[in-house]
Amino acid sequence: MKNYQSWGRYPKVDKDKQDIYHVYPDSFSFPEPDIGIENPPSFLAYGQGRSYGDVCLNEDGILLDTQHLDHFIQYDKEKGILRCEAGVTFENILQLIIPHNWFLPVTPGTKYISVGGAIA
Repeated sequence: MKNYQSWGRYPKVDKDKQDIYHVYPDSFSFPEPDIGIENPPSFLAYGQGRSYGDVCLNEDGILLDTQHLDHFIQYDKEKGILRCEAGVTFENILQLIIPHNWFLPVTPGTKYISVGGAIA
């Protein structure tokens, strides 16, 4: 099993303390919530793991690995409008839009983050 961690590698979370679900397009559904559960588990999406701290970790909860949600849905190169899934990286976006003279209005210090992580 992959050891999920943040880019800063701190803090370390025991891989046995979080359940991992791999999310694929059109193939994942959440289990029906049990209303009778007093303390239901928390869910957290995990993208590229590029955060410095623990924001991409979910100790004692469920981590949703979204790396396979990496598809472009629609791109209008005339208007510069792009729709994509949460696992698409800024690197992939820049490779697509720069040849059409577009650029992202705000970028972090790395191109290896995912859209979902940037929004989070």
